[in-house]
Amino acid sequence: MNYKLININENLSLLNDYPFQRLNNLLKNIPPPNNAKEIILSIGEPKHKPPNFIKNIINKNYSGWAKYPPTLGMEKLNIASINWLNRRFNLSKKFLNHKDNIVQLAGTREGLFNIALALNPSKKNNAKPVILIPEPFYQVYAGACRISGAEPIFVGSFKENNFIPSFSSIEKKILKRTSLIYVCSPSNPEGSALNLTEWKNLISLARRYNAALIVDECYTDIYIKNKPLGVLEACKKLNTDLSNIISFHSLSKRSNVPGIRSGFAVGDKHLIQNFKKLRHYCAGQQPLPIQEVATALWNDDVHSDKNRKLYAKKFQLAREIFKNNKDFYMPDGGFYIWLKVGNGEKITKELWKQKKIKVMPGAFLSKLHSSKAYIRIALVSNIKDTKSALKDISDILSKF
Repeated sequence: MNYKLININENLSLLNDYPFQRLNNLLKNIPPPNNAKEIILSIGEPKHKPPNFIKNIINKNYSGWAKYPPTLGMEKLNIASINWLNRRFNLSKKFLNHKDNIVQLAGTREGLFNIALALNPSKKNNAKPVILIPEPFYQVYAGACRISGAEPIFVGSFKENNFIPSFSSIEKKILKRTSLIYVCSPSNPEGSALNLTEWKNLISLARRYNAALIVDECYTDIYIKNKPLGVLEACKKLNTDLSNIISFHSLSKRSNVPGIRSGFAVGDKHLIQNFKKLRHYCAGQQPLPIQEVATALWNDDVHSDKNRKLYAKKFQLAREIFKNNKDFYMPDGGFYIWLKVGNGEKITKELWKQKKIKVMPGAFLSKLHSSKAYIRIALVSNIKDTKSALKDISDILSKF
């Protein structure tokens, strides 16, 4: 029987291998030392313990597994999410409405991808639409862009600009075709947060060219000293509304629960309304017991404060260990060290070969030539393993 290959979405061929696949391929023929403990610092998966109180909530709501969950989220979960936003970003109680401005997600990864499917038009000003993406970048942004049929334009983030991408430097003819602008603050991997002036300029740019500003703020509750300024807070300070803006928030990093897949999108009610329409068709939702857990987590700031202090301790360790390294810096937020090492892939291989430590080469997160000199170190392990790994990394770097 002759088998004919079924036609598939041509845009799938535009997707690159995910960074972790590339990392596995890079290291697969390099045997690590048998007597060393494996320490994984390549993936941003929190290793701190989730709050204990969530166990009882899941057990108490056991019957909820037998029901279909509401696609848009339980009302009390939406209210809890809005209340957290009000506390975290000093918003007035009338700034956001839990019925119009928010939608729950099965993790922000799903939301950040599907938002492009919901909002990207087939044409913008009679041409193929463009989506602006910061570089280095979270791979989901690029995947969403390509599957939605847009052209990705990568906007470099450089040290001389505190790793904030200069979207305004893009040519006017490209900006006229721009449908969405992705930005992450604090950024992954650099940990840079936009200040009020930068937010003002970016919001104005999005509105001037009628583009949706898609803000990934999953690291906003992890910082060492100063709270990163969020886009909603910036709108309040600028005395402006939420038009053209959607912000994404997640419990994964804040509460150490990446496995429950819980987050939300909040912002312009017109954009949220259209996003909801898409999600009724294609998106899975958090089961009811998980929504109960998420409600409790957004209502509690104590566990998040403790979590943040643990990361702060690890960054203080890093500051001491790398005190003689001119390329080390303390980020505005997040839990990554974006470290210039000369040749990121070479150092990654040496760390695995000599110490059984896994980090991420900068080249796997970016096409920028400058990113090839970096590695990303995720400070997600416990204090003991983190200290040991950072010392080993410092020792290896001293030999190159």
